Amino acid sequence: MLRIIRTRLAGVLTLAAMAATSTAVSAGPGHDHGPEPTSAIAPSSPRVVAVSEGYELVGILEDGKLTIYLDRTTDTSPVPDARIEMTVGGETALAKPQPDGTYLLQSPILNRHGDHEVIATIDHGGRSDLLIGILKNIPGRSHSDHATYDHDHADHHRDEKAGRAQSPHGDVTLISKLTSGIDASMQQLSNAPLLAGLGLALGLLIGAFVRGRAGLMLGIIGLVAVLGAGVAWAGPGHDHGEGGTALAQGNAPRRLPDGVLFLPKPTQRLLAIRTRVLATETARSADRLIGRVIADPNRSGLVQSTIGGRILATAEGLPALGQRVKKGQVLANVEPAFAPIDASDVRQTAGDLAQRIGVLEARIARQQRLVDKGVVNAASLEDLAIERNGLEARRKALTEARNEPEKLIVPVDGVIAEVRVVAGQVVTTADTLFNIVDPESLWVEAISFDPRMDPSGAKARARTSDGELFALTFIGRSRALQQQATVLQFRVDKSNEALSIGSPVKVLVEKGEPVAGLIIPRSAIAQAPNGQLVAFKRLEPERYMPVAVRTRDLDGERVIAESGLKPGDQIIVEGAPLVNQIR
Repeated sequence: MLRIIRTRLAGVLTLAAMAATSTAVSAGPGHDHGPEPTSAIAPSSPRVVAVSEGYELVGILEDGKLTIYLDRTTDTSPVPDARIEMTVGGETALAKPQPDGTYLLQSPILNRHGDHEVIATIDHGGRSDLLIGILKNIPGRSHSDHATYDHDHADHHRDEKAGRAQSPHGDVTLISKLTSGIDASMQQLSNAPLLAGLGLALGLLIGAFVRGRAGLMLGIIGLVAVLGAGVAWAGPGHDHGEGGTALAQGNAPRRLPDGVLFLPKPTQRLLAIRTRVLATETARSADRLIGRVIADPNRSGLVQSTIGGRILATAEGLPALGQRVKKGQVLANVEPAFAPIDASDVRQTAGDLAQRIGVLEARIARQQRLVDKGVVNAASLEDLAIERNGLEARRKALTEARNEPEKLIVPVDGVIAEVRVVAGQVVTTADTLFNIVDPESLWVEAISFDPRMDPSGAKARARTSDGELFALTFIGRSRALQQQATVLQFRVDKSNEALSIGSPVKVLVEKGEPVAGLIIPRSAIAQAPNGQLVAFKRLEPERYMPVAVRTRDLDGERVIAESGLKPGDQIIVEGAPLVNQIR
């Protein structure tokens, strides 16, 4: 019975040893029949980077065409109207401007494998600059650097090795294979102590159950099985260790393992990235108020009708928006319109005047005959004539009031800001027909919930939604609260077309003592996933480093960087929140 158990145990251990030692095989070149590992990101395109004090140039090679991105070094703004002469590998060509603000270069030398020196001559705005860079990593076939492996099994058959050795690169291939095998063997020998320990433990376990020569043989077989289980190595190009999924360098924006952001130029153009070189500045903190642009009441006016009626256009037609007009100019006419009761009164008054004038004319005729005969003096005749002339003047005025249109006259010099009439429109005395403003004389009306605020003597500015600033001069404040707020009025010192009546603005009223430091826009600060505030520092034209910063508010629109940045650093000031989303 004991012998049967020993025999079966020996058989089981023998099968285990055969299964373990079956892995001790060498995969030859090209003999990996499993799925190829996939790259997480496609390989990046060859590119050239050149930077000078005025310009930075990035060229990306795709499909044999070099797309060139030319930006200003100081703020990363595109330069779309320059003349770029490129010299690549000794050949010179002119880069063609493209509608999207880039430049395109086509040259046969761009298809050659290897690195090429690139010299770019920039002509822009009467200024010339020279940029030099290297176009790196142009793909191509190289026998020394890119050995390819296929499923030709001649390398593993003795009868075909001789023919394969006649290849001019056979020695190199053989040496590389031997080197690969030796490296794999040395790697396995580094695990020899562990494997020997496992073999010894297995031998002691077998010796406890099996005595004599059978136990010795089974121990040897187990030791060989344990040691042979790790003696397999892969041929060149068939290593399946760590890194089976390659993370290649692609053209998509991403965070690199060291935390640096790779931000390719196409993405920078898409996100409208702008940068700024930091320098120490002096400024005051400020209170921020909400305001709007209004017209100067002394240089603006409304045109209304004093009678109700129908609009009649002049010979030049009705004025258009934005048309400049002069004081006293006629804009339109209003034909009087009377209600039925008013028309009846006018007709009655006109008839009464006509009757009285007729009676006076008859009396004057009789009086004239008496004067001619010397019966009465001429004084009575003169009184009747004066009365008749007065009645005729009243009848004429009544007729003109009924038929003559009212002229709508411009009250001040300026431009037409509003036109609310069309020809034939019936208007009333309460309607505003035209609004005239002087665009060079504008005010800003702001509200403050702090009744103690006194902007007199303080420097004030208005900021539009586009970020443009306008200097303001304080005019006055209201002593009556409107919705629990005080109304403040400022005069715009110098306006332009960017300001329109009714435009919302933010009024910044400076206060306190001047402070010095690195003043940056609040839009340049983003919040990292860990909650820290960061700014993106430029390392290279396409590489930015998130830098943790500590800031202090200045005026709601700007902050002072107290730590993390230093003068001379170039950071992103427009588009930082979008860059912060890159993972």
